[in-house]
Amino acid sequence: MTERVDVAVDAGQTGVRLALARGGRPVAQVSGPGLRYGHGDGPARAVLDAFGALRAGLPPDGPVGTVCVGLTSVLGADGEYESLAAGLLERFAADRVVLTGDVVTAHAGALGARPGVVLAAGTGAIALGVRADGRHRQVDGWGHLYGDAGGGFWIGRHGLDAAMRGHDGRAPAGALRARAAAVFGNLGDLAERLYPDGDAVARIAAFARDVLELAEVDAVAAEIADRAAAELAGTVTAAGAAGSDVSWTGRLLGDDGLRRRFAAALADRAPTARLRTPDADGLTGAACLAAADDLAPYAGLCRVRTR
Repeated sequence: MTERVDVAVDAGQTGVRLALARGGRPVAQVSGPGLRYGHGDGPARAVLDAFGALRAGLPPDGPVGTVCVGLTSVLGADGEYESLAAGLLERFAADRVVLTGDVVTAHAGALGARPGVVLAAGTGAIALGVRADGRHRQVDGWGHLYGDAGGGFWIGRHGLDAAMRGHDGRAPAGALRARAAAVFGNLGDLAERLYPDGDAVARIAAFARDVLELAEVDAVAAEIADRAAAELAGTVTAAGAAGSDVSWTGRLLGDDGLRRRFAAALADRAPTARLRTPDADGLTGAACLAAADDLAPYAGLCRVRTR
């Protein structure tokens, strides 16, 4: 009999990764563009199309047991979740589908389902704290319009704000103005080009890399990085960092300078927190949940559908 495989998905705004997995470990993976919600004929259909296209890039490897998806954002109405779950069961011919937030798969990867707090920081920012008794607390992750403090979009947006202040003469023209012009082109007509752009959030979030690079040499960029670190530390502290293991996933804290600032800000806010390097990433976390019969301690945070 052919051994069943699982499908693990880490679906973020920055990018989507999909892997075939065995025994809780990815064995082959592909990646694609990040998800854009609110476009087309429904979020569930857009997600299904993205996953189907990625799956086509992997070789056939046996029947599928569980598809576990960590999503960067809510789909909206319950019907969207049902539509996505049903579509995944059909498209992958799977026995079971597990839908959850990307912060849950991040936690499962970084801390291996052990108690503690994990910060998922990419385009957005969200933290999940899980206690030994199974209770949990989720903080931020409200999206770029009124949340995700300290995340990639937040940093990029504040960097672009500083650049435009320099362009207008409201502040001295500095390194951020020059870098923004190099990245985005003529700042004088940027609004005409950026506001209609469906990829505006991703483009602004990508500018965070430039802000963090300049933070090592430019005072304005350094202030933005310091504020971002303080926001992220505040999010983690609110999720229960005091006296707990704390870890992270996502590309944002791959920046050494921001990670150093975050560690200092966390030590100031929650001196008893124990910051530790993540065991694995969110894709591995999704693979672990796909292989698990018991989804504790995340059962209340997952939607499960079976054939």
